[in-house]
Amino acid sequence: MKTNYKFTDTESNDTLRAYAQTKVDAFEKLLSPQEADAAICAVEFKRSTKHLTGKICTAEVNLETDGKLYRVTKDEPTFEKAIDKVKDDILRSLRADKEKSIKAVRKGASEVKKMIQEN
Repeated sequence: MKTNYKFTDTESNDTLRAYAQTKVDAFEKLLSPQEADAAICAVEFKRSTKHLTGKICTAEVNLETDGKLYRVTKDEPTFEKAIDKVKDDILRSLRADKEKSIKAVRKGASEVKKMIQEN
């Protein structure tokens, strides 16, 4: 999977990049090898100080695979917390889509089986 990082209003940090890479690698577990090779992941980190509560760290992840786009943005006090929540949401979406496709295959297979048994 190709991963691109963008840092807006914050400095590029190798430890943050490595932390995000470990979280992004979890996406590959739910993708087929063909999807994982063709997947493109964009991770953007933004820091905003225009809030009354202090600094807000935003992590945004765009994962494009097999014609589908998964996009999640989370605001948290630290980048680590934000990337953790983003990872959880994308994994939830990937699992839901995987379950839907498995159900569709099973339903189609059962219909084929019924047609064969009728003949």
